[in-house]
Amino acid sequence: MLRIAVTALGVVLLAAGAILLAGGRGVFRPFGIQLLIFGALVLLGIVFERRYRGAAAPGASLQQTGERFVDPTSGKLTEVLYDPKTGERVYREVMNG
Repeated sequence: MLRIAVTALGVVLLAAGAILLAGGRGVFRPFGIQLLIFGALVLLGIVFERRYRGAAAPGASLQQTGERFVDPTSGKLTEVLYDPKTGERVYREVMNG
């Protein structure tokens, strides 16, 4: 839903910039150029976000590192997980059981 709203915003910005450039006087011309550039950046951001977003569910490729420590904030035993695709490290509380 958010992606659709941001895409719509990018399209509206591009359209508004094109309208200002096509029919605007000299005063509105720089504003039209700015709208075109910002709209293009928003749409490019959506395209690249979609391209580089992982296809797997979050946490699907996490591997245990064997690292465990007591979290100084919560005082609970915490383990470290590692995602080799992204390099992300995730800290998760160890459940007793």
